[in-house]
Amino acid sequence: MKKTKPKPAELRKEPKRGCYFFKAFRKYKAVACFSSRRFRINFMPGTNHSVTVGHRRAFCRTAGMLLENVVCLEQVHGANIVRVGSSDKGKGARSDDDVIKGTDAVLTDAKGVGLVVRTADCAPLFILDPRHQAIGMAHVGWRGASERLTSKVIQAFRRQFLSKPSDLIVAIGPTIRSCCYEVGPEFRDVFGPFISKREASYYFDLTGWVLEELRSEGIERSQIRDCLFCTSCMNDEFPSYRKEGATVRHMWSLLSLKVERGKRHASK
Repeated sequence: MKKTKPKPAELRKEPKRGCYFFKAFRKYKAVACFSSRRFRINFMPGTNHSVTVGHRRAFCRTAGMLLENVVCLEQVHGANIVRVGSSDKGKGARSDDDVIKGTDAVLTDAKGVGLVVRTADCAPLFILDPRHQAIGMAHVGWRGASERLTSKVIQAFRRQFLSKPSDLIVAIGPTIRSCCYEVGPEFRDVFGPFISKREASYYFDLTGWVLEELRSEGIERSQIRDCLFCTSCMNDEFPSYRKEGATVRHMWSLLSLKVERGKRHASK
């Protein structure tokens, strides 16, 4: 099987602020970015709630957004997808109590809504349809991959926004790569050629699996941007569950359609 190789992403880094931006989204008036481990954005036992909210707010500020405008997901390692709108702004932003329940992917065509996923090895997937001005974010781990979440998100774009595969721009954020993603031999039954054996160990090419699903849905490699960052190899910059265990602090990935100033004033 010939595996899809995407174009390496052009990134803009804010070195003092710990944030990376995908340049490919900028010309379509969209913001696509992800944080480094500098931001402590997940609520953990024993941590100060207000400090975590402060870190979330600082990341959003760097992205050019208000924390109150983002939407966060529960992320249950499944394949459920929801569509949100302006009325959902702020869900999960300041507390895990009001996240969008039971879902790992989210879509919107509402401008000014920030779609957020948190990861620490799983793949954050950014999707933009500039023609229909619609966006989506997905959290893809091995369980979501086994349920073909990537394909289902592309299909959801077709149903919700009448998107054509040729309309879409896709980016892959930092994730654990096949160099480091050690799994059990039973993964071969599910992921086949995307499992490689080196000496006595097996490794999963999660990114390769995602790329193959995109190809099967008609997404050309010229439409895909991959940051190529491995969270395990670059654990000094990004969080990795495999390296750090249950105490790992996650990163945020955010995608939003910019509000045009004229339209913002007109709506008042």
